Amino acid sequence: MEMVTMYNTAPGDKLPMEPQLKELSFRDCKYKKRIPTIFKDLRLPKQKSIVHVMKDFWLQRKHPDFLVRIGQHSFPCDRLVLMVYIDQVRRSKDMLELQLPAKFVRPEVFELLHRWMTDQKPLLKRPGIVSLLIAADYLNISELSSQIWACLDPISGFAEHQAIQVAMDALPLRKMSQLHYMMLQRIQYSFLIFVSTVEFLALPIESVSALFSSNDIRINSEAEVLYAAIRWLNYEWPSRKNFALQLMEKVRLSRLPAKLLQVLESPVGDTRVDRIIQLPVVKALIEKGNFDQIATDLDDGRGWYREIYEIFDVALVPPRRFICHDLAPYHEPKPESPDQVFAYKDFLDYLGLLQTLPLDTLQLLAEPL
Repeated sequence: MEMVTMYNTAPGDKLPMEPQLKELSFRDCKYKKRIPTIFKDLRLPKQKSIVHVMKDFWLQRKHPDFLVRIGQHSFPCDRLVLMVYIDQVRRSKDMLELQLPAKFVRPEVFELLHRWMTDQKPLLKRPGIVSLLIAADYLNISELSSQIWACLDPISGFAEHQAIQVAMDALPLRKMSQLHYMMLQRIQYSFLIFVSTVEFLALPIESVSALFSSNDIRINSEAEVLYAAIRWLNYEWPSRKNFALQLMEKVRLSRLPAKLLQVLESPVGDTRVDRIIQLPVVKALIEKGNFDQIATDLDDGRGWYREIYEIFDVALVPPRRFICHDLAPYHEPKPESPDQVFAYKDFLDYLGLLQTLPLDTLQLLAEPL
């Protein structure tokens, strides 16, 4: 039975009596389908992605639940972030603390590494590249290792002088020997400028030999490679005397200017040069280079001449990639000019000049015709 509510006015009121109404609940409208369909459902505003919410939460670093220790340094972190990248944390679900060896992960490098994990796009400075690569390899973070190698690619704009610096950073680290030699092979136009530095003189014999083996170093004359070898050997003479043969074998003696090659068969009056070219093993190399040069000059292109090469063991070595720097005191328009004879002192004077010029001086030179 429906209830009826009556609203009567007082006897003294002159207002008319209100009509009698049923007691009706607003909810009854829903059950009697009186609410329009368009108003049935409500939709909340689009929620922010949980990924972005978590990222903001991590960046605030207000609620760390994990501790990384490196020597005396401690780094509060979010465990879930570390789990994404570090196998050791991912494998041990109950782990709340991780001790890392400073030998592989230096404290300042871990700070950079952690910023990379939280996607803050940290600026990577050249002195930190090798250390960060060591840390990434130790922690087996392949994604970061790949990104670092991509940064070292010449296509990314990684310059020669930066490659030299990375090569020197990697030199004392046995695990980074591959990187060291790879960066040495990047040296082209900067070769002569590098030869003028103390870093070149400090290289071990294996590194100098690898550098001299390159076809891509840019030089005015093969004689510059010869004199660079003499400079390196003299720097710690006589302890480097035993390396004379190994290093001089990397000099392409048959590519020296013909007159200079003949001059070197006798003492030249400079102790720094004579004590090397007069060594029996080096004298034999110079004589062989002279013979090989004559043999190749007489080659008329006929097929049978190749047999002479085999009989007399003639070494056919490709020329280096030449530059033509008019500030070299021994400058010649044609790099392989047979008359290009100059002394070790002339070479040192030229290196002194290069020490005063911008690093990209030789790179801006036009290719020789």
